[in-house]
Amino acid sequence: MIQIKDFTNYKCISGLEFSDDKKNLGFLVHQATLEENKYISHIWVYNQKNRDYKQLTYGGKETLFRWLDSQTILYPVFKNRSDDDIKAGVGYSTLLNQLNIDNKTVEPYCDIPLKINNFEPIGNERFVVTAEYAVDDSSTRQNEFQVIDEIPFWSDGKGFTNKKRNRLYVFDKATDQLIAITEELTNVTFFTVYDNVVTYVGKTYTDRNNLIPGIYQYDLETKKTTTILAEDLYKVEHVNWLCGKMFFIGACAKTSLATDNPKFYMIEEGQVKLWLDPDFSCRDTVMSECRYGESNTTRVFKDHLYLVSTHERSSFINKISIDGTVERLTADNGSIDGFDISEDEILFTGLRGVDLQEIYSVKDQVENPLTQFNQGVLDIDHISVPEAMVFENNGFQVHYVVVKPLTFDENKKYPAILYIHGGAKVIYGKVFFHEMQLLASKGYFVIYGNPRGSDGQGSEFAKLQGQYGIPDYSDMMKSVDVALAKYPQIDEGRLGVVGGSYGGIMTNWIIGHTDRFKSAVSQRSLCNMISAFGTADNGFNFVAEQMASTPWDNMDLLWHQSPLKYADKVKTATLFIHSEEDYRCHYSESLQMFTALKYHGIDSRVCLIKGESHGLSRTGRPRNRIKRLEEITNWLDKYLKQS
Repeated sequence: MIQIKDFTNYKCISGLEFSDDKKNLGFLVHQATLEENKYISHIWVYNQKNRDYKQLTYGGKETLFRWLDSQTILYPVFKNRSDDDIKAGVGYSTLLNQLNIDNKTVEPYCDIPLKINNFEPIGNERFVVTAEYAVDDSSTRQNEFQVIDEIPFWSDGKGFTNKKRNRLYVFDKATDQLIAITEELTNVTFFTVYDNVVTYVGKTYTDRNNLIPGIYQYDLETKKTTTILAEDLYKVEHVNWLCGKMFFIGACAKTSLATDNPKFYMIEEGQVKLWLDPDFSCRDTVMSECRYGESNTTRVFKDHLYLVSTHERSSFINKISIDGTVERLTADNGSIDGFDISEDEILFTGLRGVDLQEIYSVKDQVENPLTQFNQGVLDIDHISVPEAMVFENNGFQVHYVVVKPLTFDENKKYPAILYIHGGAKVIYGKVFFHEMQLLASKGYFVIYGNPRGSDGQGSEFAKLQGQYGIPDYSDMMKSVDVALAKYPQIDEGRLGVVGGSYGGIMTNWIIGHTDRFKSAVSQRSLCNMISAFGTADNGFNFVAEQMASTPWDNMDLLWHQSPLKYADKVKTATLFIHSEEDYRCHYSESLQMFTALKYHGIDSRVCLIKGESHGLSRTGRPRNRIKRLEEITNWLDKYLKQS
């Protein structure tokens, strides 16, 4: 039987990077530890020739590395600096350690006077790095006071970001010289180094950031910056070179919505030209809480672009030629979470079938597992294999999955949970999902999938602008109807609904529009689009676009799309779970909905978890993740396990 604490046994893999000679693959392995109530991370290496792998570091804090040469890895260690440095606003420095992969010896390599968050070596002496930069001292003295004079003023997972920027630098090891490439008020979201030029995506702003950056180049020799693509034209997601030509992935700022899939553009002689319009998202959006760390999902290798895209219930690696030909290289079997490419094969990590993460090889479209980090962790006899459920609704094909109770008996009746994902532009697939399996182990059917607004079926399917709670609600209710028809063992009188983020919004919405559910759990949700405009970390951008209005344009439309409007109709007992430091959806939203339900006599409860952000269910401290799951299962059992 799957238990709440089992996720602490799972090992997660990220950060796959080949050495320049393609003989060794570095990667990170992460695991939750209850004793220390945190995640430990180590660097490992996989040898292509011997087909074996070994652990290289043992500190438990290694979350980033880069290859210096074919035998040496660099990884950062952050250090506190002196009181004088802290007063000057420096605060930290980063020691780069050099690690020999053969004998595992570690030596200091250089000390960079910044707390870096990314770095790329240029030869053996120079580095391009990014680090948080505080424009004024109010950003470094938040324990004393906080000044706010721009929006957004905070960011989920980062706290207050007012007058803070992700700044780009060049550090010279030989001279110990640090040069800022970007200005104080420029925020950099991506950079790459090619042919002695740093190309970066950035936005310079004061007062308000509307998240539409430009593309710039910094010449490492001349130390001059050139504008390649002006700001406020395209929503740029990625930039690189293919066959000597610069391309970027993005969408026109004037004509596209945030939910629209990006297009591929070439920049030739200063002109932007459409290269490819495949209508798929260029990332892995298959949801699971069995991941940790970051991985690269877009690469250029030997005149081809390789990237991950999501379709229906899985994500895939695609190979794209300069002529626009798209070839799918991996099977419809779960998620691709990160990859790198050697001479004749691709190595990737992912959730395949109902297995936990491992590293796989794909060659000539044949996949083979290479590691066994999670071998024996999951007992197949204790897993309820997800079953596909596809139906038509209002002209669209809608994909859902159902997991049966683990001890399923076709002659018995069981309660069922409708579980709604966040996003909304992500998907639920058939991969292993600890929480769904936990509910199945406790005797529930779980119905979860991809209503309109989800990823994987094109931009039109993902569009909800100005109509939240209409097409998506219709799909969700039909998924329950289809499941009831397909599985007569579901007890229609014992239905629950659970969701987080967008799923929390829709949980709040559903309980105000139907009384078919006896129990509900709303997590990290919004309920009032008027207040969310001013409290969510990017609420003013999200609400204005996705709700198709602002409080001054059409207050009635915002209120119409706010679940709080319908709180007086609620008959469902509801638990609200929220993190105190959730700046994506501020906890005041749950408090508003809770107060409304209590005011109208509905049994409700709030569990406010301190010290956590919007990502509690995926990256929260292990003990808090356990508390969350205990609250959910206890609340559902209270109302749905009663005869």
